[in-house]
Amino acid sequence: MVENPLNHLSGSEWLYWTNTIYSTNYPPDPTHQLRKKHGAIKPPELMAEIIAFFSKEGELVLDPFAGVGSTLLGAALVGRKAVGIELNVEWIRIFREITSGFTVGENGFIQGQGGRKIEGLMLHGDCLEELKKLPAEQVATIITDPPYGCQHRVDFIKETNFSMYNPGEEKDLGNSRGFVEYLEKIAEFAREAFRVLVPRRYLIVLIGDRYQNGEYYPLSMKVAETIQKTGFKWKGMRIWWNQATQRPLKPYAIRRCYVSNITHQNILIFRKG
Repeated sequence: MVENPLNHLSGSEWLYWTNTIYSTNYPPDPTHQLRKKHGAIKPPELMAEIIAFFSKEGELVLDPFAGVGSTLLGAALVGRKAVGIELNVEWIRIFREITSGFTVGENGFIQGQGGRKIEGLMLHGDCLEELKKLPAEQVATIITDPPYGCQHRVDFIKETNFSMYNPGEEKDLGNSRGFVEYLEKIAEFAREAFRVLVPRRYLIVLIGDRYQNGEYYPLSMKVAETIQKTGFKWKGMRIWWNQATQRPLKPYAIRRCYVSNITHQNILIFRKG
């Protein structure tokens, strides 16, 4: 039998992960009421599935744009060590409130101390600076969900269901003045990610597309091309849609012109070497 150096999955479980369409139905979990203050959260169960494919038990997982810690919570569900880096102290506070008030039970998170402690280290700082402090080739897997584009001060302030805008913080990728600056910062992040990642291991980026100035902007493709230029090999993409938390469709330009309701996100998969 061929040794599997990447994960603990069976052949059929591996095969399932090669499907480019990734539909899930994760309802809000017990930590959702705290995490939803962020607005752009991912189900910990989703992150656990991704982590389970791209790592083995006991390996180190890193999330450089950690938010309220969905990746770290996912790592706790599947027994991986995890470190997150987050610029906004409010999201770190919420993560620590979760880790002090919840534990891991047999079927997910439970309130109180009746289960296994949620491990995970959350660092405060700019990931573009904090990554430089990490030793080379020590991280088994990097999984992250960076801000989706630029000028959040203009766009997201109009969307009451989004709270991740970090006013006055110029280091936040979401506050980039334009997509050129945004992609330059993505490249800087990717270069450091390449350095700290173990050879032949994976960087996973979850990102959605955007509308910008009335046109569809394929942000995920732009990000993928940018990361490729830093040395990573782009190995594939999964199109993710979570049925349980889809928001109602909005009537953009009904009977006037076509405007998409973007209900999916892209999971970009890169390998070092």
